[in-house]
Amino acid sequence: MSQVSGMAASIRAAAESETFDLAGHSPASIENIVTSAFSTPFSLPEMIRITFVVGAGKLSRQKYDDKAMQHVTSALKKLSYVEDRGASCVNECGGSYKTQHDTGKNLFTVVVFPKLEEESTTNATNGRDCDDGVSEQYPIAIPLIEDTAEHKVLLASEALFEKNVLSVCPSWSEKKCCTEVLKAALDTVNKMDSKLMKGTLLLDDEQEFYDAVGGSTAIERKMEFMRKQMQKQVESGSMTSDELAKLIQQVSDRIDLLDDDIQTATQESKEKKVASLNMQKDKATARKIMLEGKSPQAPHPLKHDSEIMKLRKQLQPLLKLEQSVKGRLLTMKETKELAAKDEILDEIAELEEKSRGWFEEDDVFQMRLDISRSKKVPGAGVSKKSSGAGKKPGTGSRSAGGATNWVTPGGMAARQAALGKKTTNKPKSKPNSGAFAAMMDSDSDSD
Repeated sequence: MSQVSGMAASIRAAAESETFDLAGHSPASIENIVTSAFSTPFSLPEMIRITFVVGAGKLSRQKYDDKAMQHVTSALKKLSYVEDRGASCVNECGGSYKTQHDTGKNLFTVVVFPKLEEESTTNATNGRDCDDGVSEQYPIAIPLIEDTAEHKVLLASEALFEKNVLSVCPSWSEKKCCTEVLKAALDTVNKMDSKLMKGTLLLDDEQEFYDAVGGSTAIERKMEFMRKQMQKQVESGSMTSDELAKLIQQVSDRIDLLDDDIQTATQESKEKKVASLNMQKDKATARKIMLEGKSPQAPHPLKHDSEIMKLRKQLQPLLKLEQSVKGRLLTMKETKELAAKDEILDEIAELEEKSRGWFEEDDVFQMRLDISRSKKVPGAGVSKKSSGAGKKPGTGSRSAGGATNWVTPGGMAARQAALGKKTTNKPKSKPNSGAFAAMMDSDSDSD
């Protein structure tokens, strides 16, 4: 590590959670910093949080590379770091990262939980009693991080979940990720039930989680709803080529395993087992034939694609005006007209960000963005870059509205409603139970 210098050296020397600003850094510099800082595990007794600021709002947007976030996450993936939107500052989350948007400060960040040396992790957990905190490793991070997708999915009522989840998890892959979150929560509740059965009281954070998610029955119903939706999507053929390929590979692997089991059972003269395995193989083979008969579909369009296209159309005369006035002073009227250009671009960027699925991978979202940006705008005579392409999604100063409201406890309703308004400095009051129920009843955005 003697060759590490600059920001990477500062990251390596961090003994507690710190924030590092990547303003002014080139793509090569960003990737070099990340690779140098995280190529080897940290020697720390407890987990820390390393936060990279990778983007900002209108006033500071130009300070950051347009794809700074992608450069950070790409470098982390090459180091075998994985994205975990439910990760928290505990040793078990080492080697993970998550992206966040601080709507209050209008900053985009990548939060990294570095890998820790095995000896450091062992020393940190040796001698620690369960009564010292939530040290038992659960399948899902506790306490839940407010305003994350996991928090909203788990705390939403069953009715609200079924009403809104399809709009924020439109693809099969996103539905599967959502189901995996629910499965992790169910396993966590079951572990807590086992703890209670032994007469051990739950800690405060555990009890809060247990009460908030509504128990195992509520989670199981949400999982069953998602499984049915996934099955409908497969049967209707609403799958991308990558999703179909993944499912076909899974069922092919299943058939190979069954063939091995059938061969072993035949050698052992277990006729009933052979018959059972052959039935399973027949079902798997039929599923494979069904999947191979499906035609892959294009990725689903952005949720706000029609609104984005309207804005891009409004942008065309402004772009033409901008081209025509180069080399001379602007009139007062032209100045006022061109002032609207940045606002429209900001609104497009924010609509793009609001179109991102809760459990959508970066590369999949970027593909959908590219498709949307490549669409021809009627009357357009300018380059694709001028019509909003290349701007970082979500850095706009004007809000698009129409965001799905997931009303959850702890003041979440006010914060989520604020996504459809300009940020203000007015304090938000925490709703009482009556107001919370009223807001749930008034939610009408099922997309």
